[in-house]
Amino acid sequence: MGGLVPVVVQDAATGSVLMQAFMDREALIKTLTTGYMHYWSRSRRRLWMKGESSGSTQAVEEAWLDCDGDALLFKVVQRGQCCHEGFYTCFHNEVPSLLASAQGPSGAKDLRHGGSLGQGP
Repeated sequence: MGGLVPVVVQDAATGSVLMQAFMDREALIKTLTTGYMHYWSRSRRRLWMKGESSGSTQAVEEAWLDCDGDALLFKVVQRGQCCHEGFYTCFHNEVPSLLASAQGPSGAKDLRHGGSLGQGP
């Protein structure tokens, strides 16, 4: 992924998943040294601190590395809304068609065995 690592961010108090983003080495170092979440923006092509313009910062409580060493989990104290659309979490859009297909055995099997939202049957 070109030096980028996926990052999952959870609310430290509730365990709610707030967002998923990417970090490069500089973002990780900046996060660990400042105690506030920094990310690599693929659209802006630059390092940014969460809340730098909105004030909705994320203070780091815990940092975890997954078993393969290729993804990070941060537990944070979220100040304000996480989502740029004004929601507390970026995961506020339910996917009805995905839920419906998961009800049948073939839909659930496809998802469990590597199916993704972008793949056809």
